[in-house]
Order: sequence, then C-alpha cells, then structure tokens
Amino acid sequence: MAKTNSLVVKRRATKSVVSVFRFLFLLGMCYLFLFPIFYMFSVAIADPSVANDPLSIWIPSKLSLYPFKIAVEVLDYYKSVFLTSRIAVFSTICTLLSCSLAGYGISRFEFLGKKLVLTIVFLTIIVPPQVLLTSQYINFRYFDFGGLLKLLKPVIGKDSIYLLDSAWTFILPSLFANGLRGGLFIYIFKQFFDGLPKELEEAGRIDGCGTFGIFWKIMLPQAVPAIVTVLLFSFVWHWNDYYSSSVFFTSGTKPLQVMLNGFSVALSQGGYTIGGVEISKYEERMFTMAGALLTVLPPLIIYVIAQRKFTESVERSGIVG
Repeated sequence: MAKTNSLVVKRRATKSVVSVFRFLFLLGMCYLFLFPIFYMFSVAIADPSVANDPLSIWIPSKLSLYPFKIAVEVLDYYKSVFLTSRIAVFSTICTLLSCSLAGYGISRFEFLGKKLVLTIVFLTIIVPPQVLLTSQYINFRYFDFGGLLKLLKPVIGKDSIYLLDSAWTFILPSLFANGLRGGLFIYIFKQFFDGLPKELEEAGRIDGCGTFGIFWKIMLPQAVPAIVTVLLFSFVWHWNDYYSSSVFFTSGTKPLQVMLNGFSVALSQGGYTIGGVEISKYEERMFTMAGALLTVLPPLIIYVIAQRKFTESVERSGIVG
C-alpha cells in the first residue's frame, strides 16, 4: 500500500513539474512573438513629451494620439491603405479562382505534358521571384497583350500600355495563377483535390453536370479548408510585399510597405517639429512605431477574427513544418 502511494505521489510530482515547464515554455514563446507588437503599441501611444523617459517604453506615463496623426500624414495613409487593400483583395480573389482551377485540372485530368506542367509549378515555387523581376518590370512598362496592341497600332495609335504604378502589376499575374506564391497555392489545391473521392464527380455527371459545373458546384464547396488557407496567406503576402512593390511603384501613391520603408526620410524632409523644436531620435521612434502599427493592424485584425478557422484549414490542407 505504501509503495502504491509513493508511485502516485511521484506521478503527480512529475506531472506537476512537466506542467510548470510547459507553462514556462509557452510563456517564453508568447513573449518572443508578442513583444514586438507590445513594444510598437506602448511606444506609439506615448506622448512626445515623455519620449526621453526610459520607462515610457513599457508603461507610458502620458498618453497621446499625436504620433498616429503624424504617421497618417507621413504615410499618406488613407490613399496608401486604399491602394494596398485593392492590391491585396483583388489579387487574392484572382488567385483563388485561377489557382483552384489549375490545381483541380492537374489533380483530376490526364493530358499530354502533365508532368511537365507540374514541374513548371514546382519551379515557380523554387525559383526566387527576384530572378524574374527584371523581365516583369519590362513587361509592365511596355505591356502589349502579347503583341496584340502592335497589330492594332494603326487603329488605337499606340503599341503598349504603361501599367507600372498601378494595382494591375499584381492583379494580372494573379488572374493567370502566376501571382505571389502562385505555384504554392496551385500545389495546395492539387493536394486537397487529390484527397477527395472521385465518386463525387461521378455522382455529378449522373445528375447532368458538366466539367465546370462539377468543379463549381461540387468540388469547390468541398475545398473550403484550402480556400481559407490560400485566402489568408495570399492576402497577408500581398499586403506585406515590399520587394516587388518597391520595383513596380516608383512615383505617386505607393503601397504601405514601401511608404513605411521611407518613413524616416519622409519625416525629415517634411520639416516636422514639436513646439518649433526639431524632432529628436526618440520622438522619431514614436512616429515610426505608430506608422508600423498602422501598417500591420489590418492583417492582424483579420488573423485574430479568422484564427481558429485558419488553424483548422492549415491542418486539413496538408501544410506542415
């Protein structure tokens, strides 16, 4: 009896120790991931008068929305967020439509060159986008619909269209399943459709559905987990893209990430002062953190709202590691 009680005590002690270490581990991981957001928030809401106070980094003694006011002006926030939203929303919709069709076609149909097409899809995942950026820039600088405008030049009076500095530089590739991470999204849909039983399609054919009807009415509604995964990843990647945006947008209103990268320069060139005194580096940090918080806020809100659905969709769509 005493031996049994001793074993029970040991098991409980071991379980308690494991629980404590698990809690400390999760607490440390939460700190690593949440610290940047907490730092941005605490610095951004502080009043510029307490900018030199080291404690204000953690708990501001005086609160103010003035840093957000300056950040909105420097970022040209309303125009920039509207442009970024257009790029992210329309590119994501086009990506969903084109990549789901491509993934379904590769998964369900046998055709000549299928292995070659699948190889090209994998190459779009492996090859860095920087390799293709020069050719993409030239294509959008002198966009001619594959030479069609050159044939129509006597009628329309020009042989190309200038698409730089517009959302079309992201929307058009997404429309043809070649947008940001397009190859990865095609593969996600392919893997998901591979796991669906072919009896669903056979039942659809018996009911009189054509190929597109089977895809639209039967297969696509079954692919909700893959759709949610692609939707969130595509939206966030388009929202946070800096490299391609900095190349395609050189003048006028630019996406938020490009505007944020030049925040310090725009702040100094704008001649901003506080009480007639030049802005210090501590105050500049406040304004920069306010701008960064405004930039990450929309996708952060979307993730918080859709977090549970997103986690379930990632598990069901097969993305691991």
